[in-house]
Amino acid sequence: MKGREVVRGLVLMLFVVTPLLISSTVAWAQTTGTIRGNVTDPTGALVPEVEIEATHVSTNRKYAASTTEAGVYTLVSLPIGEYKVTAKRSGFKESAVSQVIVSVGSTTTLNLTLEVGEVTQTVTVAESATPLLTPDNADVGTVVERAAIMDLPLSLSGTFRNAENFIRLTPGVTGDSFSKNYNGSAWMSSQILVEGLPTSNGDIPGLADLYGGLPPIDSIAEFKVNTTLFPAEQGRGFGFSSYTIKSGTNSFHGNAWEFLRNDALDARGFFNPNKPIVRQNEFGGTIGGPIIKDKTFFFGTYSGFRLRGGSPVRGTVTVPTPAFRQGDFSQLKDSQGNLI
Repeated sequence: MKGREVVRGLVLMLFVVTPLLISSTVAWAQTTGTIRGNVTDPTGALVPEVEIEATHVSTNRKYAASTTEAGVYTLVSLPIGEYKVTAKRSGFKESAVSQVIVSVGSTTTLNLTLEVGEVTQTVTVAESATPLLTPDNADVGTVVERAAIMDLPLSLSGTFRNAENFIRLTPGVTGDSFSKNYNGSAWMSSQILVEGLPTSNGDIPGLADLYGGLPPIDSIAEFKVNTTLFPAEQGRGFGFSSYTIKSGTNSFHGNAWEFLRNDALDARGFFNPNKPIVRQNEFGGTIGGPIIKDKTFFFGTYSGFRLRGGSPVRGTVTVPTPAFRQGDFSQLKDSQGNLI
């Protein structure tokens, strides 16, 4: 058991760290977001050739684009998190919008207005409201954010704390972790993606077995559950869940946890003479931070699981006698007392 835990921990560490050290467009494309919008002047006319720059607040990474002749810009493959977006063009004041949130698998619409003036002047606003509608795409889904993942309770009855239990927060999703139903879909018709990579074949556990279903909850930044009308490249079933893992930032951060169940804290059942043995521990930690500030980061996690238990049995138990073990049943009697 101990050897399996070590192997599981090592594989899990590689699973989490490797995607953050290797730049993979295919993987990031499934677990990132997009900022899109248009730029206008005070009269409402669209402004072309505007320099757009989005800065990821936690890592200070910058992503750039320019508006087209139609005054439209698109920033793709953005890691999730908070951004500050600026727009510059000669003859206009610089426009800056802070607190722009990018979620996994989602498109954030941000329309900007430039005021006439010197480029050295800056107009700064805060983007606090999240639009209720997404006119840029027709997919239907729900983003389960970090706060919900950490604050909502999970059952610890002989199983891992599994983030997949939260998919039923999405309208149209029913069932359990072993048999999920997306708006009436057939069994084994869903897909699970972690950092853009499939970890299961429908509802049949595959690679996910190594992690007790998914990476530890504390390593997951957020995930999105899509139930219908999602892009073709996102899955091959009737629904899918796309998980993204935390990343390192310019500051060191981490945590440690321990979840405990013990029969010493339980009450005896009404019809049970003794309490069943339950000794369950789930523990681990995360750590992340900079390797080279503003350029390279790391993040790692480990989780362990121990479960010991049993139920008291009332009555007697018959075991084979030495003669029975040798194939001698001459002393065995039938129901009438006759020797067999």
